[in-house]
Amino acid sequence: DLLPGVAAGPCVATHGDAVEIAAEVEADLVYLDPPYNQHSYLGNYHCWESLVLWDKPETYGVARKRVDVKTRKSAFNSRPGIGPALQTVIERLRAPNLIVSFNDEGYLSRDELTAMLSARGHVQVVEIPRPRYVGARIGIHNLKGQKVGSIGRLRNVEYLFVVTDRPIELPVAA
Repeated sequence: DLLPGVAAGPCVATHGDAVEIAAEVEADLVYLDPPYNQHSYLGNYHCWESLVLWDKPETYGVARKRVDVKTRKSAFNSRPGIGPALQTVIERLRAPNLIVSFNDEGYLSRDELTAMLSARGHVQVVEIPRPRYVGARIGIHNLKGQKVGSIGRLRNVEYLFVVTDRPIELPVAA
């Protein structure tokens, strides 16, 4: 009921480089959750990548990350690259409705994202205050476990940008 006129039915999950496959995607609704900053999804979700690919890659470090984490880089993880990459994806998608998740610590500001998405339709933003990731709550430590930095802010704001052809009534975020 979130988006009136969107038919219920089978859903499709698509795997690939978002910039490369965006033009192939045609749907009633597309949800985008791009990386917000320098922290790559591949590096943070390397276990899931290995399960999906069902491979046994060479690994490194205590976290046993895939070695391809070091070489598989994404434009979404660079300050100069994310804007053009996300703009390309947004322009290429064939979908009347978009939901884009981003937060207030990302490389793009709320205003930049709103401007980028406005070309697609009416933009509404739901703000959801959230606790920051666990590393922000425990502080900054060196490899010996010694505290070397102080804790910054403990909360951030998750934005859900809802793009439709007309304003819709959105529930207040929980």
